[in-house]
Amino acid sequence: MPELGVKYKGKFVSCSERNNHINLRDDLNIQLISKNESVLLFHEDKVVGGVIRRAAKKSVATYFGTKIKVTIEAHPPINRGAAHKDDGIIVGHGLRKNPEDSYAGNYVYKDKALSPEEQKIYNEDGDSFAKWLYENAKSYLPWAVLSYEDFRNKVQLGNDATIGMLFCAKNYEAVGHIDNGRSEWAIGYVYEEGLVNEGYFFYPEYGIAIELTSNTIWCWKTKAIHGTARLDLSKGGVRYTAAVTLTEKTARAIERTYDQKK
Repeated sequence: MPELGVKYKGKFVSCSERNNHINLRDDLNIQLISKNESVLLFHEDKVVGGVIRRAAKKSVATYFGTKIKVTIEAHPPINRGAAHKDDGIIVGHGLRKNPEDSYAGNYVYKDKALSPEEQKIYNEDGDSFAKWLYENAKSYLPWAVLSYEDFRNKVQLGNDATIGMLFCAKNYEAVGHIDNGRSEWAIGYVYEEGLVNEGYFFYPEYGIAIELTSNTIWCWKTKAIHGTARLDLSKGGVRYTAAVTLTEKTARAIERTYDQKK
Protein backbone atom coordinates (compact mmCIF):
# COMPACT_ATOMS: atom_id res chain seq x y z
CA MET A 1 0.00 0.00 0.00
CA PRO A 2 2.25 2.83 -1.22
CA GLU A 3 -0.30 5.45 -0.18
CA LEU A 4 -0.03 4.29 3.43
CA GLY A 5 3.73 4.66 3.23
CA VAL A 6 3.29 8.29 2.16
CA LYS A 7 0.84 8.88 5.02
CA TYR A 8 3.29 7.61 7.66
CA LYS A 9 6.60 8.83 6.24
CA GLY A 10 8.18 11.46 8.47
CA LYS A 11 5.45 11.09 11.12
CA PHE A 12 5.60 9.99 14.72
CA VAL A 13 2.93 7.41 15.50
CA SER A 14 1.05 6.55 18.68
CA CYS A 15 -1.33 3.81 19.79
CA SER A 16 -3.49 5.92 22.08
CA GLU A 17 -5.01 9.36 22.46
CA ARG A 18 -2.19 10.48 24.77
CA ASN A 19 -0.20 12.10 21.99
CA ASN A 20 -1.11 14.28 19.07
CA HIS A 21 0.05 11.75 16.47
CA ILE A 22 -1.45 9.31 13.98
CA ASN A 23 -3.18 6.62 16.04
CA LEU A 24 -2.46 3.15 14.70
CA ARG A 25 -5.55 1.71 16.36
CA ASP A 26 -7.77 4.09 14.37
CA ASP A 27 -6.35 3.11 11.00
CA LEU A 28 -8.49 0.30 9.58
CA ASN A 29 -5.87 -0.33 6.89
CA ILE A 30 -3.30 -1.41 9.49
CA GLN A 31 -3.42 -4.95 10.90
CA LEU A 32 -2.01 -5.18 14.43
CA ILE A 33 0.12 -8.27 15.12
CA SER A 34 -0.33 -9.09 18.81
CA LYS A 35 2.46 -9.82 21.28
CA ASN A 36 1.82 -13.58 21.30
CA GLU A 37 2.17 -14.17 17.55
CA SER A 38 5.27 -15.46 15.78
CA VAL A 39 4.56 -14.89 12.09
CA LEU A 40 5.96 -14.68 8.59
CA LEU A 41 4.71 -11.67 6.66
CA PHE A 42 3.87 -12.00 2.96
CA HIS A 43 2.96 -9.47 0.29
CA GLU A 44 2.08 -10.59 -3.25
CA ASP A 45 3.44 -14.06 -2.44
CA LYS A 46 6.83 -12.71 -1.32
CA VAL A 47 8.17 -12.67 2.23
CA VAL A 48 8.44 -9.10 3.55
CA GLY A 49 9.16 -9.79 7.22
CA GLY A 50 9.16 -12.18 10.11
CA VAL A 51 8.74 -12.23 13.90
CA ILE A 52 10.17 -14.80 16.33
CA ARG A 53 8.92 -14.66 19.92
CA ARG A 54 10.74 -16.21 22.90
CA ALA A 55 13.88 -16.24 20.78
CA ALA A 56 16.24 -17.35 23.56
CA LYS A 57 16.25 -18.99 26.97
CA LYS A 58 15.69 -16.54 29.81
CA SER A 59 19.33 -16.67 30.92
CA VAL A 60 20.56 -16.01 27.37
CA ALA A 61 18.09 -13.15 26.89
CA THR A 62 19.23 -11.57 30.16
CA TYR A 63 22.90 -11.94 29.20
CA PHE A 64 22.45 -10.31 25.80
CA GLY A 65 20.16 -7.66 27.28
CA THR A 66 23.06 -6.74 29.56
CA LYS A 67 25.37 -6.64 26.53
CA ILE A 68 23.04 -4.18 24.82
CA LYS A 69 23.00 -1.96 27.93
CA VAL A 70 26.80 -2.02 28.24
CA THR A 71 27.14 -1.16 24.54
CA ILE A 72 24.89 1.87 25.02
CA GLU A 73 26.95 2.98 28.02
CA ALA A 74 30.25 2.48 26.19
CA HIS A 75 29.57 4.53 23.03
CA PRO A 76 28.49 8.13 22.48
CA PRO A 77 25.00 8.61 21.01
CA ILE A 78 24.67 9.22 17.29
CA ASN A 79 22.35 11.48 15.30
CA ARG A 80 20.77 9.77 12.31
CA GLY A 81 19.77 12.98 10.52
CA ALA A 82 16.71 15.06 9.69
CA ALA A 83 15.07 12.35 7.56
CA HIS A 84 15.31 9.93 10.45
CA LYS A 85 13.87 11.90 13.39
CA ASP A 86 13.89 9.95 16.61
CA ASP A 87 13.72 10.08 20.38
CA GLY A 88 15.64 7.97 22.86
CA ILE A 89 19.31 6.99 22.78
CA ILE A 90 20.95 5.14 19.90
CA VAL A 91 24.62 4.18 19.49
CA GLY A 92 26.66 2.29 16.93
CA HIS A 93 29.10 -0.58 17.49
CA GLY A 94 31.40 -2.27 15.01
CA LEU A 95 32.50 -1.08 11.59
CA ARG A 96 31.56 2.28 10.10
CA LYS A 97 33.02 4.78 7.63
CA ASN A 98 35.98 6.47 9.28
CA PRO A 99 35.25 10.23 8.99
CA GLU A 100 38.97 11.02 8.64
CA ASP A 101 39.85 8.93 5.59
CA SER A 102 36.61 7.28 4.34
CA TYR A 103 37.98 3.78 4.99
CA ALA A 104 36.43 1.29 7.39
CA GLY A 105 36.97 1.90 11.10
CA ASN A 106 35.23 1.17 14.38
CA TYR A 107 32.74 3.30 16.26
CA VAL A 108 34.53 5.10 19.09
CA TYR A 109 34.10 4.57 22.81
CA LYS A 110 33.25 7.29 25.27
CA ASP A 111 36.27 8.56 27.17
CA LYS A 112 36.55 6.64 30.44
CA ALA A 113 33.16 4.98 29.94
CA LEU A 114 34.68 1.63 30.86
CA SER A 115 37.62 0.73 33.03
CA PRO A 116 40.65 -0.69 31.17
CA GLU A 117 39.75 -4.20 32.35
CA GLU A 118 36.08 -3.78 31.37
CA GLN A 119 37.09 -2.47 27.95
CA LYS A 120 39.47 -5.40 27.44
CA ILE A 121 36.72 -7.89 28.25
CA TYR A 122 34.23 -5.95 26.12
CA ASN A 123 36.60 -5.78 23.14
CA GLU A 124 37.23 -9.52 23.30
CA ASP A 125 33.53 -10.35 23.40
CA GLY A 126 32.02 -7.22 21.89
CA ASP A 127 30.75 -8.86 18.71
CA SER A 128 29.16 -11.88 20.40
CA PHE A 129 25.68 -10.43 20.43
CA ALA A 130 25.78 -9.32 16.77
CA LYS A 131 27.01 -12.78 15.78
CA TRP A 132 24.30 -14.49 17.87
CA LEU A 133 21.58 -12.35 16.32
CA TYR A 134 22.93 -12.90 12.81
CA GLU A 135 23.20 -16.68 13.26
CA ASN A 136 19.63 -16.88 14.59
CA ALA A 137 18.38 -14.97 11.57
CA LYS A 138 20.41 -17.26 9.32
CA SER A 139 18.68 -20.28 10.88
CA TYR A 140 15.10 -19.02 11.19
CA LEU A 141 14.85 -16.11 8.71
CA PRO A 142 17.40 -17.21 6.08
CA TRP A 143 16.30 -14.84 3.33
CA ALA A 144 17.18 -11.92 5.62
CA VAL A 145 20.93 -12.64 5.47
CA LEU A 146 21.34 -13.28 1.73
CA SER A 147 22.43 -9.73 0.88
CA TYR A 148 24.96 -9.82 3.74
CA GLU A 149 26.41 -13.10 2.48
CA ASP A 150 26.58 -11.73 -1.07
CA PHE A 151 28.53 -8.73 0.24
CA ARG A 152 30.82 -10.98 2.30
CA ASN A 153 31.68 -12.99 -0.81
CA LYS A 154 32.17 -9.88 -2.92
CA VAL A 155 34.79 -8.35 -0.62
CA GLN A 156 36.17 -11.76 0.41
CA LEU A 157 35.70 -11.32 4.14
CA GLY A 158 36.26 -14.39 6.27
CA ASN A 159 33.37 -16.40 7.63
CA ASP A 160 34.11 -15.20 11.17
CA ALA A 161 33.81 -11.52 10.28
CA THR A 162 30.70 -9.67 11.41
CA ILE A 163 28.94 -8.19 8.39
CA GLY A 164 27.57 -4.71 8.93
CA MET A 165 27.28 -2.85 12.20
CA LEU A 166 25.19 -3.14 15.33
CA PHE A 167 22.92 -0.31 16.45
CA CYS A 168 21.80 -0.43 20.09
CA ALA A 169 19.09 1.79 21.54
CA LYS A 170 17.23 2.63 24.73
CA ASN A 171 13.54 3.63 24.63
CA TYR A 172 13.86 4.30 20.92
CA GLU A 173 11.04 5.89 18.91
CA ALA A 174 11.36 6.86 15.24
CA VAL A 175 9.23 8.48 12.56
CA GLY A 176 8.33 6.54 9.44
CA HIS A 177 11.46 6.42 7.28
CA ILE A 178 13.57 4.28 4.97
CA ASP A 179 17.19 3.29 5.62
CA ASN A 180 20.05 4.14 3.30
CA GLY A 181 21.27 0.57 3.50
CA ARG A 182 23.24 -1.79 1.28
CA SER A 183 21.62 -4.76 3.02
CA GLU A 184 18.15 -5.67 1.80
CA TRP A 185 17.06 -6.52 5.33
CA ALA A 186 17.72 -5.34 8.87
CA ILE A 187 17.49 -7.79 11.78
CA GLY A 188 16.37 -6.60 15.21
CA TYR A 189 16.07 -7.82 18.80
CA VAL A 190 14.11 -6.49 21.79
CA TYR A 191 14.94 -6.81 25.47
CA GLU A 192 12.78 -5.18 28.14
CA GLU A 193 12.97 -4.62 31.86
CA GLY A 194 9.63 -3.99 33.51
CA LEU A 195 6.39 -3.25 31.70
CA VAL A 196 6.45 -1.43 28.35
CA ASN A 197 3.17 -0.81 26.52
CA GLU A 198 2.21 0.36 23.02
CA GLY A 199 5.63 -0.45 21.57
CA TYR A 200 4.64 -1.18 17.98
CA PHE A 201 6.95 -1.43 14.99
CA PHE A 202 4.92 0.01 12.11
CA TYR A 203 5.36 -1.15 8.54
CA PRO A 204 2.68 0.79 6.64
CA GLU A 205 3.53 -0.14 3.06
CA TYR A 206 2.45 -3.66 3.96
CA GLY A 207 -0.45 -2.63 6.20
CA ILE A 208 1.17 -4.12 9.33
CA ALA A 209 2.12 -3.01 12.84
CA ILE A 210 3.91 -5.51 15.10
CA GLU A 211 3.62 -5.32 18.87
CA LEU A 212 7.21 -5.84 19.94
CA THR A 213 7.89 -7.62 23.23
CA SER A 214 10.95 -8.67 25.19
CA ASN A 215 13.03 -11.52 23.74
CA THR A 216 11.72 -11.03 20.19
CA ILE A 217 13.70 -11.17 16.93
CA TRP A 218 12.18 -9.57 13.85
CA CYS A 219 13.33 -8.44 10.41
CA TRP A 220 12.22 -5.84 7.90
CA LYS A 221 13.11 -4.55 4.46
CA THR A 222 15.36 -1.50 4.77
CA LYS A 223 13.89 0.26 1.72
CA ALA A 224 10.30 -0.03 2.97
CA ILE A 225 8.94 2.72 5.20
CA HIS A 226 9.03 1.70 8.85
CA GLY A 227 9.27 3.19 12.32
CA THR A 228 8.64 2.67 16.02
CA ALA A 229 5.55 4.02 17.76
CA ARG A 230 5.62 6.15 20.89
CA LEU A 231 6.17 3.99 23.97
CA ASP A 232 4.05 3.97 27.11
CA LEU A 233 6.64 3.88 29.90
CA SER A 234 4.24 4.98 32.63
CA LYS A 235 4.75 1.69 34.53
CA GLY A 236 8.49 2.28 34.76
CA GLY A 237 9.58 -0.16 32.07
CA VAL A 238 12.63 0.25 29.84
CA ARG A 239 13.03 -1.08 26.30
CA TYR A 240 16.39 -1.93 24.78
CA THR A 241 16.63 -2.75 21.09
CA ALA A 242 19.46 -3.77 18.80
CA ALA A 243 19.66 -4.15 15.04
CA VAL A 244 22.20 -5.54 12.58
CA THR A 245 22.31 -3.72 9.26
CA LEU A 246 24.80 -2.63 6.60
CA THR A 247 24.55 1.04 5.67
CA GLU A 248 25.60 2.28 2.27
CA LYS A 249 28.38 4.44 3.77
CA THR A 250 29.86 1.52 5.67
CA ALA A 251 29.62 -0.82 2.69
CA ARG A 252 31.54 1.67 0.53
CA ALA A 253 34.17 2.12 3.25
CA ILE A 254 34.69 -1.65 3.50
CA GLU A 255 34.98 -1.87 -0.29
CA ARG A 256 37.60 0.93 -0.33
CA THR A 257 39.54 -0.82 2.43
CA TYR A 258 39.39 -4.11 0.54
CA ASP A 259 40.49 -2.48 -2.74
CA GLN A 260 43.44 -0.82 -0.98
CA LYS A 261 44.64 -4.19 0.37
CA LYS A 262 44.52 -5.96 -3.02
